Amino acid sequence: MNKYSNSPKLNENPKHKISRRRILRNTVKSAAVLPFLSHLPSFGATEAPQKKFISIFTPNGTIPEEFWPSGSETNFDFKRILTPLNTVKDDLIIYKGLENKLGQPGDAHQTGMGGLWTAKHLTEGDTKGGNVDDIPVDWAGGISLDQVIANKIGTQSRFKSLEYGVACGSADIWSRMSYAGADNPIEPEMDPYAAFTRLYGNANPDDIGAQEQRSVRLKSVLDGVKNDLSTVRKFLSAEDRQKLEYHTTYVQQIEQSLVLPDLSGGCYVPTLGARIDINKDENIPQMGKLFMDMIVSAFACGQTNVASLQWTRGVSQARFTFLDILTPHHDLSHDDDSLFTSKEALTLINTWYAQQFAYLVQKLKDTPDPSGQGSLLDNTFVIWGNELGKGNSHTRKDIPFVSAGSLDGTFNTGRYIKQNTQQNHAKLLTSIANAYGSNLSGFGDYNLGELSGL
Repeated sequence: MNKYSNSPKLNENPKHKISRRRILRNTVKSAAVLPFLSHLPSFGATEAPQKKFISIFTPNGTIPEEFWPSGSETNFDFKRILTPLNTVKDDLIIYKGLENKLGQPGDAHQTGMGGLWTAKHLTEGDTKGGNVDDIPVDWAGGISLDQVIANKIGTQSRFKSLEYGVACGSADIWSRMSYAGADNPIEPEMDPYAAFTRLYGNANPDDIGAQEQRSVRLKSVLDGVKNDLSTVRKFLSAEDRQKLEYHTTYVQQIEQSLVLPDLSGGCYVPTLGARIDINKDENIPQMGKLFMDMIVSAFACGQTNVASLQWTRGVSQARFTFLDILTPHHDLSHDDDSLFTSKEALTLINTWYAQQFAYLVQKLKDTPDPSGQGSLLDNTFVIWGNELGKGNSHTRKDIPFVSAGSLDGTFNTGRYIKQNTQQNHAKLLTSIANAYGSNLSGFGDYNLGELSGL
């Protein structure tokens, strides 16, 4: 007989509530379940919603005339590229007039990538840029925004932060956007299977293991999670049972989407035998969706409060074959503006990236916060940036920054903010960092204060 079979329900008289820690210690075996359950009101959780943060990168600049909205700060219309964001327009801020002012060492792509979230000059090294006169570089010279925030809000969660990347390539200055400190880049996880195992497997999260072992372990992940959730279900209120079912279904959907179905018959049962080839550009959409779903799930389960998603890399040569675009992205971005086909292809690529951003924002908006108060988006700030403003000129003026989420009212959304003169993007980084409890007068190499008007 279960030792708690005669105990009162946890949502009855608070005086009779069973110790949350005691139940979790005696019934739950899966490390993936603990953060989620600890936030349910039925276990006596009284935590206020926790702030969350996501940084996103896409490369090679944009097409300005198709990106920047028309209209005023609060009454604006999207051009082609940002049209997919119409469904979440009231949750956004679009920032025009921000410049990455970092100079040598490094070329525009190098300083654009390394300095995007650090606002730090690069350290000198042996990686040569694209111009003869460029001083070779090593890495960024300081910590990135996501890690500043993780040091503030990530120390009590299972994972301080999660770094995901789609087709980022081998380690160099063009391929890393997150930094723990000077000359200390953080490698993003580029394998959705490894990311899933780290979140939901019972193994040490720092010991992911060989690729073949991951597939075997994934087969039993949900069984352990479901057993734990089923055991605890009897102690939950009706409201918390709904959250539990939502969580279970969500994890199931992620696991099923990790596999390629057997299409040989009229119907099929998903298996974990086949794997996505993470080295094929045609799989970029599937990999990106999996990573976005896992970020949302990790937030919903209380496993982390900080995440980053890097789409490809600076100087990306990814081929968007799924958009019927065969020329590599970076090559297209260098073409003259008069080449209509190249300009159209770049517009389609950036519009597709906007669609992915819209998907993530909507997913956050549709997912309940583990505190039981509002949605994940209510307590999250998502910032999307690029290493360049425009590809063929290599300008770092008017970098396309878009954010989503008010962070529980900290930022006024539904706005298109245009600066009268180019402002150092370090001001935006300062404002964001301070919204999470930092007390900074500047960011990176710039002591310029916050960006006004947020």
